[in-house]
Amino acid sequence: MSAATKPTDKAAAAKAGKPTLVELVRSHLTEQSEPRSAAEITTALDQAHPERGIKTTVVRTALEGLVAKNQAKRTKQGAAVFYTSPDTAEQAGTPVQDEEQSAHAE
Repeated sequence: MSAATKPTDKAAAAKAGKPTLVELVRSHLTEQSEPRSAAEITTALDQAHPERGIKTTVVRTALEGLVAKNQAKRTKQGAAVFYTSPDTAEQAGTPVQDEEQSAHAE
């Protein structure tokens, strides 16, 4: 089969009511009350949708796309990167950022 059949497959999946990975990631973030790493999100989504074979690298790409569209927020703690939905970050005051600020104050 040619590469031209791939968009048709995606369109068929969308018509079947199967959410995209980006939709799954966005939905998962909005359900969380604390920041999550890409690995944690991948584990949760893979358990919820084992038939999809979700990989961390793809989740990370989806997360970065959401950050670029201001549909997710990224925070860093050392080398670790955590993601939250914009609403969660505003409500919680992003504890990761609070910890970073107190660490810099010392």
